[in-house]
Amino acid sequence: MEARNQIFFTLVEEQLAEGQQVKLTLKGTSMLPTLREGDTLTLDRPTHGPSVGDVVLFRYDGGHRLHRVVSRDGDRYRLQGDHCYTCEEASLQDIVAILTAAERAGVAVDWRKGKSVLRRSALRRVAYRWLGRKGRRQLRPWYFGALAILMWAPLNGLGVPLDNYIFGLRADHLLHASVYIPCTLFLMDLFKGSRLLPWFMAVAIGLLTEAVQYLLPYRGYDVNDLIANALGVTLGWVVINVVRKYIWHYKSV
Repeated sequence: MEARNQIFFTLVEEQLAEGQQVKLTLKGTSMLPTLREGDTLTLDRPTHGPSVGDVVLFRYDGGHRLHRVVSRDGDRYRLQGDHCYTCEEASLQDIVAILTAAERAGVAVDWRKGKSVLRRSALRRVAYRWLGRKGRRQLRPWYFGALAILMWAPLNGLGVPLDNYIFGLRADHLLHASVYIPCTLFLMDLFKGSRLLPWFMAVAIGLLTEAVQYLLPYRGYDVNDLIANALGVTLGWVVINVVRKYIWHYKSV
């Protein structure tokens, strides 16, 4: 397959070098939702350096990719698929062609999404950096450390008015719910292949932290806090599963 791809793109480069336009059918999902698999693309040889926002065909890692330019520093380019979370770097010499037109079932596709696509790409990079596996692994000890401090430290001695009401709900109950929202996010790597086990473990952690408060003379055990912990865990679990199913689309997340 790799040999066939190399032969194909060698022919593409030869046609472009001769000044011909090249039409090819897109394969893969890295440019969703802008471009879909099966779209017909028209490529031209670039007459000058591509601009930020252009979609280009470039050589990378022994093959060819079709991604969008997200930034430029002289003759160095950062490129990213509209549906990807990581970037590639390429030089001007690596850029083979620039996308000039796209069709889907004979209808022109607006692939120049401009700043909106670039903003989404930037958000994906941030999300992948901090919510992807590597980011979660780095943040996990900090999160559980902060959770232990919030649940077991003598906060009552700080004079923080946690018995106030916000939107009709006690501030301490809101605090309990909010700090447990990310809990399943940091546990799901430990229970790969299961959606329910991270939820059960997060609820168990909420139960444990509240039970320890019963033994601490400066903290108080409250069933309502326990319920708030479970509600926070459940909210976070639902959000994560919705994001993974309908937005993220990546098993690596």
